[in-house]
Amino acid sequence: MRRFLVAAAFTIVLQAFVTPAEGLAQGRFDPRRQARFMIDANLAYTLITGDIGDSIGGGPGIEVAGLYQLAGVPVRLGGGAGYSRHGIQDADGSANRYEVFAAVDLLLFSEETEMIPYLQGRVGWMQLASSVDDVSTTISGIEFAALVGVDMPVAESISIDVSGQFGWFSGGDLVIDGTSVAGTSRSGSLFSIRAGAFFFF
Repeated sequence: MRRFLVAAAFTIVLQAFVTPAEGLAQGRFDPRRQARFMIDANLAYTLITGDIGDSIGGGPGIEVAGLYQLAGVPVRLGGGAGYSRHGIQDADGSANRYEVFAAVDLLLFSEETEMIPYLQGRVGWMQLASSVDDVSTTISGIEFAALVGVDMPVAESISIDVSGQFGWFSGGDLVIDGTSVAGTSRSGSLFSIRAGAFFFF
């Protein structure tokens, strides 16, 4: 799965660069001046480190967000949700990561290019639920993240979205088989590579 995600991201980026610039621009709405609603859908590969990630491997996931492009302002506002699945090292089990978040994009475009680099800030809630040897463990808490990406138009209402994300998670106490265990709070960092598309409406 890791090889598939890397190959897919490389293919998407290569296709965006070899497509003629005139074709990209044809019919493209101008985000510098027009308001528009969009859906951002991505495949991702996420690594988790720190206290919560000591025994958790990297894993594939999916993420969907709804964003609104403000008219005449290089800002998008919105929110979304994501999911990723991770293996447990040296154990027979798996971990599922769930997140919901609010997001703000700052667009870094110029009049000379159709590609739009952007920065995104996020704040949200994340839960990591694992099951090892029939023991279920969950931890939930606040997640902060920053993304660096690029919006590359390929059609009138579609743009390729490629980005990298760094996040920080601060969780509460572990809940083991339904019982909260005091003094077991955990924190950690998250790194993701993402490839998908913006769909404009």
